[in-house]
Amino acid sequence: MTVPLAIPWTALGIFLNFAGRDSILGTMEMSNETSGMAIGEMKDTPMVMTFFVSSSTSLFSKAWTPTTTAAYAGTCVFLICLSTIMRGMLVLKPILEKSMWNTGVDSERLLVPDDEACCQKETLPHQSAKKVYDTIRRRCAVWRFRTSLSRAAFELLLATIGYLLMLAVMTMNVGYFLSVLGGLFLGTFLAGDLAADSSLYQDHHC
Repeated sequence: MTVPLAIPWTALGIFLNFAGRDSILGTMEMSNETSGMAIGEMKDTPMVMTFFVSSSTSLFSKAWTPTTTAAYAGTCVFLICLSTIMRGMLVLKPILEKSMWNTGVDSERLLVPDDEACCQKETLPHQSAKKVYDTIRRRCAVWRFRTSLSRAAFELLLATIGYLLMLAVMTMNVGYFLSVLGGLFLGTFLAGDLAADSSLYQDHHC
């Protein structure tokens, strides 16, 4: 009587064994496919941490990928021009501040003037704070929409060019890196005389 009862249990065990094996094999296949996809994505977007030489490095997007030596040279020339423009804008900024953007602003500085430096020790803290407050209030009173708009647009353009050049350098391509440096050198070489008379140059080259 025990033999007929053992047969169904044996068949059930064989069925569960095959079912578990199929489930394990399916899980392993899905895991292999997932890992293969991850490895493929890593190959498509490599993280390079050292400088390298290549004439087919993408710039800013996959669509901008030089396929020939001439296209790579044109990309380098573009970076040189962009870096030169940024250097020229840095030279032009203090000139615009002095000649256009600050024409209606009082030339009085927030700091204590030179002729009053001898009396600086005798100035009380609340008097210095009041002087700073009065100067800021006068400068806020001459705020103009067009002037602020042009200054903000200039700063936005300057920041955009700077970030684009930063992304070019972060590709770690030697040609792109040298192109950015060459543009900075060329811009300083061409506009160095203008920068020598600007307040920005004087502040940083005492």
